[in-house]
Amino acid sequence: MTGLYPHQSGIIDNCDVGASTQEYLPKSSITWLDRRQESGRKTGYFGKWHLGLDWQSKETGVEFDICRIESDRLKHETRIPEATVTERGQLKNMQDPRSAKKSDDDYVPFYKKLDSIEKRFEYKVTKKTMEFLEKNRDKPWCVTASLVGPHFPNSNPEPFYIMYDQVDIPMPKSMYDTFQNKPWYQSRKWWPSIDTEYFDEHEWEKTIRAYYGSISLMDYFIGQILEKAKECSGGRKTIVIFTSDHGEMLGNHGKFDKHAYCYEDVIRTPLLVCPDLKGEQEKNVCANNCNTLDIAQTFFELAGCKCKNGRSLFKISEDKKEKKEDIYCNYYKYNGHSFEIRAIKEGNIKYSFIPQDIDELYDLSTDPNEMINLSDDYLCDILDFLPEAGTIGKPEYPSLKKNYDNN
Repeated sequence: MTGLYPHQSGIIDNCDVGASTQEYLPKSSITWLDRRQESGRKTGYFGKWHLGLDWQSKETGVEFDICRIESDRLKHETRIPEATVTERGQLKNMQDPRSAKKSDDDYVPFYKKLDSIEKRFEYKVTKKTMEFLEKNRDKPWCVTASLVGPHFPNSNPEPFYIMYDQVDIPMPKSMYDTFQNKPWYQSRKWWPSIDTEYFDEHEWEKTIRAYYGSISLMDYFIGQILEKAKECSGGRKTIVIFTSDHGEMLGNHGKFDKHAYCYEDVIRTPLLVCPDLKGEQEKNVCANNCNTLDIAQTFFELAGCKCKNGRSLFKISEDKKEKKEDIYCNYYKYNGHSFEIRAIKEGNIKYSFIPQDIDELYDLSTDPNEMINLSDDYLCDILDFLPEAGTIGKPEYPSLKKNYDNN
């Protein structure tokens, strides 16, 4: 949102979750929502936020609705951060995860059959977005619909619940990863609701089908928004960017959701860019690498300014030379737990610098499933400066960036 890396903004964790003591995105922060609004467009943001209450409480002129209760200032200031697992990734309540299964149609968070589409969070987000478009059909606008799905819990109404029941579901080739010669914490559970220890292939098939159903349900909501956007664009050029914040393991390496690692299943996210929703442009597949900061830079530049990092997606796609630029990844904290990972991917080679344990090195050309870690380098001297992986409270959260005058 700010065009800054986490270490530059101070936002390195979700707010108000588990043992997290992450402060909220401050009022002083400048986001591309600010810049789009200042450029003369009616600007709206509806849906998932995860950045607390402070930024949205300032007078921005942005129509804003998270569509659910995510944060509370009094609770934020008085809550006692508490981890649901130990610093070794062991569940504290020792509850058998199988007890969450109420029936073959109700095993939250993995799958559940809903009796109404209105019970999905995205139903309200879509409704709010379409109301915004209708209200501003005669004016230039910029709107974000931030959907949660596809994401656990994969709760779907008909016809999406049974949509993929007859689809053959092959098990991922990396499902039975032993994590030999890999960081120890990868074999642990860092969130109670994603414990798949007792899963057999039937449960994985049900979960994967439910995830596919969630994807189609999101397509349904997005389709409604795009049709409304066409109707309310007034013939004006309308740019559409579709992306996601993270991938889904979906049985790869025996995992569900996402965790503290840089497997392809997590870091390779979808990206579609449409230069004009009402145009007839030809489809173009761009092989050049990009990252989420490039998306931020795109929005800042569309508002007539720049942010600190990234390249415009349009400049990247216009570059006729295929540039397999290095991709950088970083991971700081998971609901308070420390995981200090820095990764770089150049072509088919991916290296993760993990000073709290063994590094990771994969050659995706010969090992696309990332099963064989080619690194054997334990950086023992750095362990003197960092806590063991999973530790709560250390290292300290960085100071939030307060002065956003010079992005």
